[in-house]
Amino acid sequence: MDSFMVVATFKDGVTQDQIRALIPAEQAQAKILEEKGLLGTIKVAMPRRTVFLEAFSETEESVLEMIKTLPLAELWNLEVFMTTPPAGASL
Repeated sequence: MDSFMVVATFKDGVTQDQIRALIPAEQAQAKILEEKGLLGTIKVAMPRRTVFLEAFSETEESVLEMIKTLPLAELWNLEVFMTTPPAGASL
């Protein structure tokens, strides 16, 4: 399985109330994906309205399909980047 970084930025006009309404369902779905080994670390930078998600899959397309199962995905613009280990890191 390959490693990907998904950068999710909130679409223009999305309100804090819209985000808060989806958080319980988001947490539940994220936990399911984590338990399946498909989702790793999630970091949120709310001042920049950006979420960083570590994802694992075979293809970029399957990563997008998986991320779109998260309730907040309907509020995001998504970019997906395949990652590689840092230079000198042992595999």
